[in-house]
Amino acid sequence: MIRVLVTGATGFIGNKIYNLFKDRGFTVYGCDLCERGEIFALDMINEVALTEVLNKIKPQIIIHCAGSADVGLSVKNPEKDFIGNVKLTHNLLFSLHKLNKTNLRLVFLSSAGVYGNPFRLPITEDMPLHPMSPYALHKTMCEDICRYFKFNYAMDIKVARIFSAYGAGLKKQIFWDMHNKAINTGRLDMFGTGNESRDYIHVQDVIQAIFLIATQESKDFIFNVANGEEVTIRRATETFARFTGITNISFNGVEREGDPLNWRADISKLKALGYKKSISFEDGIRDYIEWANNL
Repeated sequence: MIRVLVTGATGFIGNKIYNLFKDRGFTVYGCDLCERGEIFALDMINEVALTEVLNKIKPQIIIHCAGSADVGLSVKNPEKDFIGNVKLTHNLLFSLHKLNKTNLRLVFLSSAGVYGNPFRLPITEDMPLHPMSPYALHKTMCEDICRYFKFNYAMDIKVARIFSAYGAGLKKQIFWDMHNKAINTGRLDMFGTGNESRDYIHVQDVIQAIFLIATQESKDFIFNVANGEEVTIRRATETFARFTGITNISFNGVEREGDPLNWRADISKLKALGYKKSISFEDGIRDYIEWANNL
């Protein structure tokens, strides 16, 4: 039985990946800062404890989901974000190296934030990186650590650059913000012009993509995890408004620090693994609203 370790296994994406591998018959271990059910507590800043866990479990696949994941908080407290992303990844890779664990595959969950404002669309994995926030900068640094171990020590490492993931369980970012505004004000007063765009991907499709990256053979190192579809913030807002009966929408024209303008991914490499979108944007938004309203 293939042994899988999921770090950050209580998180928005990590917990769903943990359950997916379990459902598909893998022997799965999950760790996070706090214990929850079968998921055990592990502070990955503690290198000794981390090394002991890796030596005991002897995972054959590691899905590294642990890390800080808030652009706004990274701007306010970049040092905390550095520790929560770069230090964690540094400790994990160096611990594996000390144990000479080269016979495993590690998938690192990165972010499309590393691209910043691309000079053209669609965004391919070989485009220059221009991080616009401490969070994106730190994800770039984590990717460099992964690259170092892949090409210097022949470790089997894959990087998944996740674009705008959303879905039930996400209590932050744009749709959670819309939900709170809808409840508290009955209006959707938004940042920006509405012409900004994102490449949205439902979390159920994210975890299917991660599963493929973890289990399929490919010579590629980096994968865009998206749907290859550009959706404007105006369209996203109008879709949310339509499903909630809201008629008052406005945009203040102010760009938020750390936010890129337009995204659409080239997902040729992901499709080559067999990826197919299973949830449309409209169905995903409808499901998210239903989940949020039932809290």
